[in-house]
Amino acid sequence: MPLIVSDGTGLSNADSYISLDDARTYAENYGYTLPDDNTDAEVSLRKGAVYVDLFESSFNGHRLKDTQSLVWPCVDACKCSGYNQIGIPSDEIPLEVQYAQVIAASHYAAGVAVRANNDGLGVASKEVVGAVKVSYFDNQKTGSSIEITEAIDMLSSLLCVGSSLSIRTVKV
Repeated sequence: MPLIVSDGTGLSNADSYISLDDARTYAENYGYTLPDDNTDAEVSLRKGAVYVDLFESSFNGHRLKDTQSLVWPCVDACKCSGYNQIGIPSDEIPLEVQYAQVIAASHYAAGVAVRANNDGLGVASKEVVGAVKVSYFDNQKTGSSIEITEAIDMLSSLLCVGSSLSIRTVKV
């Protein structure tokens, strides 16, 4: 199923911030790899969008609509530039969000277990004789989620928090 790209209106069925063609262009220009198969690349991009949306509580601003499927577009959002906060129009999907999605998608496509779902221990044996005895072995999995620092770095200007030293500027 082709990607449904957010258009800035708060679609309830969008599953990507960036089109496959634009994602491939960015990936190629910056050395990231997406699967050659379009269906596999779209799956990776959907996972990349989910990864970006994990930062919702850290973004300033809030969703344009309660019914939208992705976090962006946002109302009252801004980018931090030094001590300045630059307002983001409520119908805009920042390029940083799109690019972070591609970066995360490339990690998912490479098979990185970004959101681990186990504790990293495998059961070697269980024994029940009066008392329960369980032995574990190390299966080389950490069992914890990893951060995709390149994607987080891309989002950093959107993760700012206001302070008394901030000056909000609005693009007209």
